[in-house]
Amino acid sequence: MRSVIRTDEGREGWDALMECPERAVLLWDLNGAAQELSPLNGMPQLDSDVRRELPRMGERYAVNGVLTGWPCYQVSEIGLAVPGCHVWGQLACEHWDWQKQTHRELVPPSSGLSLVYDKVHELVTELRLNPECIYARSHSLVLRYPVGTDRKVVERLVRELTDVTAAAGDLKLMQDRGVVKVAPAGLDKRVALRRILKECVPFEPSVIMDAGDAPDRVIMGELDRLRREEGIPTFKVGVRNLREGVDLFVPSPPRGVLPLIRALGDAPVR
Repeated sequence: MRSVIRTDEGREGWDALMECPERAVLLWDLNGAAQELSPLNGMPQLDSDVRRELPRMGERYAVNGVLTGWPCYQVSEIGLAVPGCHVWGQLACEHWDWQKQTHRELVPPSSGLSLVYDKVHELVTELRLNPECIYARSHSLVLRYPVGTDRKVVERLVRELTDVTAAAGDLKLMQDRGVVKVAPAGLDKRVALRRILKECVPFEPSVIMDAGDAPDRVIMGELDRLRREEGIPTFKVGVRNLREGVDLFVPSPPRGVLPLIRALGDAPVR
């Protein structure tokens, strides 16, 4: 594996993983690294080999965890909240600890989320959208609508949800193709990583690895900062559509990522 790493910094990170696994932090993006992309309005589909292989990392490395926008209970439903795997759901708003078998909220939910929830249901009824496409979570809310939905319907939906979200003061609205999401303001994977590292006390990470796709560019930038400012070796793995600015690129999951997972699990202990 070391021979295909692109950068000197990445090779340093790989060596640190091999030399000091008992203080290493491995982070896997659920959508980008551990599964096929979930279908619209569908649950994630986790590959059976990934389900079997990924938890093995917990036997060797100090922290082996999934960092995802999905809530912990859904990660559990697809079979990855298992021994050997921590889960930081909703971008580390919550944490499932496999060692202690405990689940806890790391940040309190917004009090304004209930108002957003009421408004979404009101709009879905008025606009004759499918109420089954509302996904309410402890810290966020997602509404999926058909890609062919009339533009004026979408514009009204976004406009009115923007107003109620802004009134809450600590929430933000995000829109993508067929999706509107309301989530805590100021939250991204950079913030999530910093929160996770605070949870790693009392040990100092010897190295931090992150594997993810294009939305993970922000966390890769944070890993660059940790290298540069704090001298912590990092190992940046790009998957699917994240090819630039990483130490190693692997093809799409699950087949493309499995060789990396197995190399990490089967590396000889020094």
